[in-house]
Amino acid sequence: MRKRIPVSSAPDEENESEWISLIQRIIPKIETELTGSLLWYSQNAQYVPGSVKIISVEQTAPSGYKMTYSFCWNVFNACLDIDADETTTQSVNFESQPDALIFDFIDTERAAAADEL
Repeated sequence: MRKRIPVSSAPDEENESEWISLIQRIIPKIETELTGSLLWYSQNAQYVPGSVKIISVEQTAPSGYKMTYSFCWNVFNACLDIDADETTTQSVNFESQPDALIFDFIDTERAAAADEL
């Protein structure tokens, strides 16, 4: 799934700190896609809001980049005596255009039984 985020201008290709600063400002617009569905971990897993941290931004092609990031999530189940905080590290590819960043997110929604038929 691709998502286009308008930006006024993109940083120099090799300036990682400027890329991180720019993307950190637009995290609220892509936070849901970055964290995806935590159902793969547990039905009780919940994202910890505001915990997305950018680890690195690497250039992979003339206008292509890979962002590595981490976020925290919590799983609580009183019946099973589980209360745990976890940190997950993932990456997403994106493309830089003069007026936008286009992120290429992987769909992490669990398929429903009806989808399997």
